[in-house]
Amino acid sequence: MKYKLLSTLVFVNTISSATAATFEADVPPSIITPNHVESKYLGELNYTDGAPSLDTHLKASDFVDTADAVRVFLSGIPVASIQGLLLGHESVGMEPNKTIAISEGMLNANSIWLTANTTTPYVSSEIDVKDGPVVLEVGTPILGLVDNAAFKFTSRVGVTHPQDQGKGGKYFFYHTSYQGELPKGYIHVKTDGYQHWLLVRIITTPSTLEHDVSQLKETMKLYPYGQKNQTEFLNITGIKYNTVHAMNHEFYDEINALIQYEPKEIFDPEWLSLAKRIGIEKGKPFQPDARMQGILEEAAKIATAEARSYYFYPDESLITYEDSNWFTPLINGHEFHDENGVINADDRAMFHFMATGITPDMVTKTVGRGSDYRVGNRDSDNQLLDGSEHYTVTLPPNAPATKFWSFMVYDNQTRSMLETDQASAGIDGLSKGLRKNEDGSITIHFAPVAPKGYEQNWVQTIPGKGFNVLFRMYGPTEAWFDGTWKPSDFQKVTRSE
Repeated sequence: MKYKLLSTLVFVNTISSATAATFEADVPPSIITPNHVESKYLGELNYTDGAPSLDTHLKASDFVDTADAVRVFLSGIPVASIQGLLLGHESVGMEPNKTIAISEGMLNANSIWLTANTTTPYVSSEIDVKDGPVVLEVGTPILGLVDNAAFKFTSRVGVTHPQDQGKGGKYFFYHTSYQGELPKGYIHVKTDGYQHWLLVRIITTPSTLEHDVSQLKETMKLYPYGQKNQTEFLNITGIKYNTVHAMNHEFYDEINALIQYEPKEIFDPEWLSLAKRIGIEKGKPFQPDARMQGILEEAAKIATAEARSYYFYPDESLITYEDSNWFTPLINGHEFHDENGVINADDRAMFHFMATGITPDMVTKTVGRGSDYRVGNRDSDNQLLDGSEHYTVTLPPNAPATKFWSFMVYDNQTRSMLETDQASAGIDGLSKGLRKNEDGSITIHFAPVAPKGYEQNWVQTIPGKGFNVLFRMYGPTEAWFDGTWKPSDFQKVTRSE
């Protein structure tokens, strides 16, 4: 009986397909999928009159899940970066709303920090308002920022805050759900996130550094509102610890931690929907099965290649000078959008891959104040910088800075200070004994061994290690912004020279 029914159905289908229908549409070929399709990435895809085979379905599902995981990774770099910072500092004893870390003797290559330098003491802490408001007392001139767990700007702290301007004050951080009083005499900072990273630089000079650090420790306090001040200070100079996020499948565990802890409002909802597709959802355990584990491992490989490509093969729009490879990662501002409000996700991923801390002050072009920088990772022949080679960069006379210029070298792998025998991991305009050329220009040498006669102009590199450089200008003047003064490209020195 079943056989007869099947035969009848086949017969009817044959008749209907061979007979013209009463109602017929003019079907465009573009909406029809052939029974056999060859894909560049998936190979053979098979259909039965538009319905995919099980094998085709599984191929497509794996590919789309992998693509989603790649986008979750690239758009999640800011989130993972904050998690790396918070976990790194907690691993060396920092407690939220209590501990303030200071690099009293400057940072060095022992600590893995993105874009850290050895010219300015860093002050760092964690502000968490999940359980109620938190107070930060500032009593000395500082320059700082507060970013939330999505690495979005929350507030200025110090001289650039309009209510502080270097005078100091009491900052009152509170979540949008807070229903209590807003105390008078405080600088109120409302936020839609819970955990925040505080990053501060002490406004100081080499001659007053020790005194200024001491003054900050005597006056800065961090504590939950309404509770007794129990602020502790931690000197992080020389401590070996890591603040940089993972670049493998562990990355997904890092973003899951913050998605679980933070209110969903601080994250992009479309990003959260992609995260949900690969098993990361607020309120639910992240337990990828064997299939998804394989997808996440593959996605991390692809996303890593793309993230590193953003940095080492930057878009032409980021190149600063027409005849140079120096570039800047912040042409679209600290929110990474153009004049139409369109986000450049590639620029955002690239910036947070290589740098840390985000604030409008980083893109505010105020002549004679603040700082600005350029990134260098290729030489004049457009080749990646090689630690085995000898390069020079020449700075024209009269550097356009009210303070000083600085070179810092970074490891291509960690994007942190290059591990060498030089504690400074670079050189700056305040360095003693800098040798000038006859015309007043200064040539800096990057090489494994110091060139004879230029030992004071030398930055050490490591054979077999790639490196990149940040050139900072502190207090840049108009000649810096209009490009009439600029550093040379990295020039490779031949052995005979």
